[in-house]
Formats: sequence, structure tokens, C-alpha cells
Amino acid sequence: MNKQEQKSAFLSYEANAWFSRNKSKLGNYNPEEDRIITLLKNYKINPHSVLEIGSSAGYRLNAIKNYFGSESVIGVEPSKDAINFGKKEYPKVSFIHGTMDDIDDVPDSSCDLVIVGFVFYVVDRALLLKSVAEIDRVLKNSGMLVITDFYSEKALKNNYHHISEFNAYSYKQDYYKIFESTHMYHLLDKSTYNHATMELNGQDDFHDLISITVLRKDVDASYR
Repeated sequence: MNKQEQKSAFLSYEANAWFSRNKSKLGNYNPEEDRIITLLKNYKINPHSVLEIGSSAGYRLNAIKNYFGSESVIGVEPSKDAINFGKKEYPKVSFIHGTMDDIDDVPDSSCDLVIVGFVFYVVDRALLLKSVAEIDRVLKNSGMLVITDFYSEKALKNNYHHISEFNAYSYKQDYYKIFESTHMYHLLDKSTYNHATMELNGQDDFHDLISITVLRKDVDASYR
């Protein structure tokens, strides 16, 4: 599989299909129960410019703008159906159709908060570090990075069962460690939740757990 094949597969077969499967859940969204918004409040993060990668229709960005008065909220989303829906329902949210390895439309150091929600696990490995570099490029120094993805005690590769036309994969690992290993990102918080209930969960069955990590970018902290 070349470096574009898995990306092309998700754009062609899964992006709109994912939104179709999950569209009905939008009516149940409650910002008061959104763990990411709770973390932003608890850490007194008041973002002015927010980029969410994997934003779906922009419901969380809309809530962030309403809660924090953010000047700019931009969603990067591969599903055109999600974007079309979001433009009607959440007109204050701006959208970029695409994937996080190619966000040239976002200027350097323009975001003080980047949220990556359930995206890293489907990124082709040949595009993983390019995706990391793009996030680092757009995030301001002293900005915050929030990553939501599947919890994994070790790196795992599984077949992605929603695409049957040819092989596509999901990859579970602790993605925050890629940023942390640079010594320019510093872990503030890691919380573990049950995927279905979003309740805090310390069980030893890792199969149905997700983690939310909050990191602060500080390029000078480790070199003082």
C-alpha cells in the first residue's frame, strides 16, 4: 500500500459513510458533558484561535466559540457531507475539507489550541510524521494540544472493518508520546474513559477504553 492509498480509501469509502453512521448522535450532544470542554475549563484554557482536526460537523467548535468567545474556530474534516451539514447548523464555524497531513491553508503559529479527535489511529504510517509536523507548524508556542484516541498499552495494528473493498488498517498507540519525546511538548493531563459511557475508568480491560491527553507546547522549557 503506497502512502496515499489508505488516505484515498478513507476519503473515498469512509469519510461520508462515517458521518452517515454517526449523524443521529449530533442531537444528543451536550457541551456540559463534553470531556474536552470540561478539561479546557478546569485548566482555565481560554483559546482565541482553535483548530479541530476530525471536527465532524463542527458541533464542538460551535460550543467552544459559545463558551469561550473564541475569535476563530476552524474544523478540518474529510467528509463533505459533514461540512455541508455543519455550514447550515453552525454558521460561526469555518471548515477545511481535507486531512491533517495537508493543511496548508492554516498559517504557521496561528492556533493556540489544536484538538485531534480520533484521527491518528487511521492515519497511514507513511503520513504520520508529516501529520505531526503539520500540527506543530500551526500551533503557537505556549499553545495547547488535546488528543483523543483509543487507549493502548502497546502499539497495535488491526484491520479497519468499516472498509471491505480492500485492506485498510487502524493503529493504536500513545500518540501524545510522539510530541512529548521532542521535549518541546509537556504532558498536563491524561485521562482514561470508557468509550461507550465516557465515564472515567481504571479497569484492566483496555479494549473499550479511550484516552484524552492535554499537552502544552513550550520549545524552550527543556533547554533553560
